[in-house]
Amino acid sequence: MSVEADAASLVGAGGAQSTSSSQNFNLLRWFSLLSLLTILITGTAMAAFLTRYLTDSMLRRDAEVTREFIESIVTAEDSFSSFEARQLNGATEALDRFVRHLPTLPDVIGANLYAADQTVLWSSEKSIIGRRFDSNDELEEALQNEIVAESGVFTVQDGKPEHVWLTETFLRNIGERFVEAYLPIRDATGQRVVAVVEIYKLPKTLFRSIDNGVRLVWASAAIMGLVLYGSLFWIVRRANRIMHEQRERLVETETLSVIGEMAAAVAHSIRNPLASIRSAAELAHEEEGSALQQCLQNITSQTDRLDGWIRELLAASRGGVVPVEKVDLNAVIKESLDGVASEMQRRGIALTVNVAPLPPVRGTRAPLAHAIRSIIANAVEAMPQGGHLRVEGRPTGEGQVEIVIADTGVGMPVGVAQRAFKPLFTTKPNGVGLGLALTRRIVERHAGQIELDSREGRGTRVVLNLPVGG
Repeated sequence: MSVEADAASLVGAGGAQSTSSSQNFNLLRWFSLLSLLTILITGTAMAAFLTRYLTDSMLRRDAEVTREFIESIVTAEDSFSSFEARQLNGATEALDRFVRHLPTLPDVIGANLYAADQTVLWSSEKSIIGRRFDSNDELEEALQNEIVAESGVFTVQDGKPEHVWLTETFLRNIGERFVEAYLPIRDATGQRVVAVVEIYKLPKTLFRSIDNGVRLVWASAAIMGLVLYGSLFWIVRRANRIMHEQRERLVETETLSVIGEMAAAVAHSIRNPLASIRSAAELAHEEEGSALQQCLQNITSQTDRLDGWIRELLAASRGGVVPVEKVDLNAVIKESLDGVASEMQRRGIALTVNVAPLPPVRGTRAPLAHAIRSIIANAVEAMPQGGHLRVEGRPTGEGQVEIVIADTGVGMPVGVAQRAFKPLFTTKPNGVGLGLALTRRIVERHAGQIELDSREGRGTRVVLNLPVGG
């Protein structure tokens, strides 16, 4: 049973539920739909409310100005007595003087003058003078000292009885907007309503101002909605990306934790047979024969080397804080290159080493040596037909040491390079997929960074950055 299969099965059981739930709930998609719908509904409602408020406010303000003007005329002409006397058909001189001013008001196309009992005292249409319109809600409201101002559009038929006299005017202005206003006229004390003036206006300037205000309201609502949606979408998209990266990192950490536990168990089991092999080799070493002595010496050295690798694997797979010590990277790089020298010679690989004297770095020597050796070994394996291996090292002047390991091997496609650091991912027929994953874990535990740049058919370049020791 392989480490790869065991780790995949153990981690898969733990991560299946979280993966399934994350696939069922797409945060970005749901936020995009719900926030867009919410902003559209809220923005439309607010814009409609402001449009209504703006229109009513401007109509009321225009009506208030008109009432103040009419009341000033009433005061100047001293027409209060004519309203009280309810003289019909324009019988009083004061009333005549007052009503002569109504048609001259700006944009007015018609007017009615009602007494307090809703009787028409005067009208632009002589035929309705003396009539009463009991079902006129706007008139009743005006008699309660409330200004009523409404806008509408001229149509062929209108349901209001008091509009019967406007038939010719309606037909002449079909499709145009008009304002109908009921303006209460108060007595000299300003406490009691003695009459109501109903006027009809075609205030094109007022409607242009209202239209401009409405367009400004809707444009502002649209711009603010877009800015709000864009800002929230950017924040949630960034948060979703961070969560996705953290989720992937958590899965990798769980995978490496399982691998670490299994590696500890395997290493514990292997070290006992290794000790027996080494003891047997030492006993046989006492026998005569130079060829046998050389073979036994190789067995002993390779056993020691394997035992060292097991200890390094255990150190790399353990969690916790890295023990701080000063590590000589020049010596580590030299030892790593010496370990692959014979293999490089066999494959015909040229070596260029340009490593400046490096300051010691903070960390633990065994895991760092394992990481560098793993990268160099991968570079050698990537050049089966020979090539060029380049190793560089230099301090960066920013409290960091940079190590560059580059080869001219087969390289990796873009998709493979992006997944190279994932645990259990490998393209080698007999690979386990732990080398680069453990290497990145070691480097990050030492507060460093690792970058990989690979192009298919042109080789791979790995850059390590590690903090300088104090």
